[in-house]
Amino acid sequence: MEPAAGGGHQARRRPAGLIGLHALLCLSLLLNALLLAHHFLPPSRLLEHDGGGSSGCGLSWALRAAREAEAAAAVDCSGHGQVFLDGVAGEDGRPGCECNACFAGPDCSLRTPDCTADANR
Repeated sequence: MEPAAGGGHQARRRPAGLIGLHALLCLSLLLNALLLAHHFLPPSRLLEHDGGGSSGCGLSWALRAAREAEAAAAVDCSGHGQVFLDGVAGEDGRPGCECNACFAGPDCSLRTPDCTADANR
């Protein structure tokens, strides 16, 4: 028998489904390796927080911002106000309620007497 034209061996082509299966297998192995590394290796120093509120290395500023946002979200304004991180500070220095018209108090629960609210605002 003579070799095929083109000089030697013919290149084998893999079916498209087999290539997709191979890629899926590689991705699965990579994700499993990342999962094992996440569970068995010590936490990254980038996520450590020094606890003093000062900006340390890495992502401590993001953790501090997340804590501030959670503290603001936990403030209850009785449905008659809003809390902003850069807004009014309460008596304890934490973010306080900015009350809607006709409401007052630390949690906006006190209705102002003889107040006419503008319903169009």
